[in-house]
Amino acid sequence: MKQLGASPIPADLESAIHALKAVFESESDIQLRPFRLLDKNGCILYHVAFTNKSSLQSQVLKPLLTAISDRFEDVLPVLSIERVDTIELAAAALLQGKCAILLEGLEQTVLADVSVSAGDSGSVPQNEQTIRGSHEGFVDDLFANRQLIRRRLETPDLTERSFVLGTKSPYHVSLLYISGLADDAVVEQISTRIEAVTAKYVKSEGQIADILETSRWSLFPQMLSTERPDTTVSHLMEGRIVVLADGNASAFILPATFFMFFQVPDDFVLRWWNGSFFRFLRYISVLITVALPSIYIAIVSNHFEVLPIDLVFSLKASLENIPFNPLIEALFMITVLELLREAALRLPKAIASTLSIVGGLVIGTEVVNANLVSTTMIVVIALTAVASFSIPSHEMRLALRLVSIPVMFAAVLLGFVGIAFSFSLLFMHLTKLETYGVPYFYPLTPLEPKRLWPAILQLPRKLFRRG
Repeated sequence: MKQLGASPIPADLESAIHALKAVFESESDIQLRPFRLLDKNGCILYHVAFTNKSSLQSQVLKPLLTAISDRFEDVLPVLSIERVDTIELAAAALLQGKCAILLEGLEQTVLADVSVSAGDSGSVPQNEQTIRGSHEGFVDDLFANRQLIRRRLETPDLTERSFVLGTKSPYHVSLLYISGLADDAVVEQISTRIEAVTAKYVKSEGQIADILETSRWSLFPQMLSTERPDTTVSHLMEGRIVVLADGNASAFILPATFFMFFQVPDDFVLRWWNGSFFRFLRYISVLITVALPSIYIAIVSNHFEVLPIDLVFSLKASLENIPFNPLIEALFMITVLELLREAALRLPKAIASTLSIVGGLVIGTEVVNANLVSTTMIVVIALTAVASFSIPSHEMRLALRLVSIPVMFAAVLLGFVGIAFSFSLLFMHLTKLETYGVPYFYPLTPLEPKRLWPAILQLPRKLFRRG
C-alpha cells in the first residue's frame, strides 16, 4: 500500500507531476492536461471520477489558455481557489474533486474546485430498503455507480480496472478493489474470467455473473448482488472485490460466503441487541424455509406418534377428505405461490396488488372448499413463504426454496431419517463449496469462533471485533 507523502512540492514541473501521480495506486485515474501560461509551462491534474470535465474545461482550462496575467485569483472564474505546498494535501484535494494546477518554478499547487455535483445521486434501492441509514442506491449508468462508490471511499488505494466486452457492441465492465486489502491472486482470476468473454454482444449482466461463479452446478449463489453503495463500500473495506456492469443497477461482490447473505445495513445502525435478534431471526427463517414443509410431510406420512393425541384428531379431521398425499399438496401450493409471485412481478403495480388479493382469496377459501389442499398445509406453506421473504438476498431465497423440494421427497419416503439424510448432504455440499479459494461456509467450516459469533449475531464491538 502506498503511503501519502508529506514532502514539499518540487519546483520542477515534471518532478511535481510524477510525485503527485505516484501517490495513487491506479495512475490511470489521474489525468493531466499541459498548458502554457504567459511564458511558463504548466499542467492541470485531476481525478477522472470526481471531476466535472465540463467545469474543468470552461472554468479552468479555457481561462488559463487566454490569460494575460499569472495571478490565478484574477484568471479563474471559480469560487474556491486555494494554495497548498505538500503532496499530501494536493492528493487529498484531488479525491475531493479539485484540480491541481502546477506551474514551472512554483513550489505550490493551486487548487480549484471542479467537483461533480452532489445532485448526481443514485436511486432508492427497491430490494434492500432500510429503516434508518442511507436510502441511496445504484443506477443503470456505470460512471454514476463508480461515482457513488468513490464519493464514500476517498482513498488513493481504491483501484479500478476497466474492460470493454463484445466484439460488435461495446459493453463496459469495471472491477474495483482496494490495493493491499484484496487478494491479488483473486483479482487476477476474476480479471482473466472477464477478459475471456468473447461474445459479439453482451445481452445482460447475467452473462458476466455466469462466468464469475466458480461452481455452476450449485444451487447456492456464489457472489452477493447489492443495490447499495454503502454496502459495497463496506465489503471493499473488508478486502472483497466489486464488479460493476453497464446497464446494471447493482454490484457483484466476490468472493461471497454463506453468512454474508443474511446481513443488512439495519443490523449496523440499530442497537446491538436489536440487530442480533433480527439477524438470528433470519437464520431461523432459513430452517423454516427448508425444513418446515418436510417436517409436516414426515409427520402426517410416517410419524403421527410424535404429536399429542388431541392434535392428531384435529389433523386427521383436516386430512379426511383430501384425495392427495401431503407431498402432492405441498407441491401444488408451492407451484400456485410461485405462479402468483411471478405474475405479480410481471404486471404493473396497480394490477399486481389486485392479483395478490384475488390469489389470496382463491388459496384461502376455494382451494379448501374444493378439498384440494388441507387447511393445515395452507398454514405450513404460508409460514414457509413468510419465512423465505425475510431472507434479504433474492438469490439465496430462491436457492433455499429449491433446496426444500428434494428434502420433501426424502421426507415422504423415509420420514425423519430422510430429512436428516438430506441435511447431511446439504451440509457436506456447503462445507465443500468454495468461491475463489474461500470456503463458502466460513467461518463455520473451518471453524473460527471469533469470526463465527460476529457473523451470526451483531454483538458489541468490545466483545467481538469484526474481522
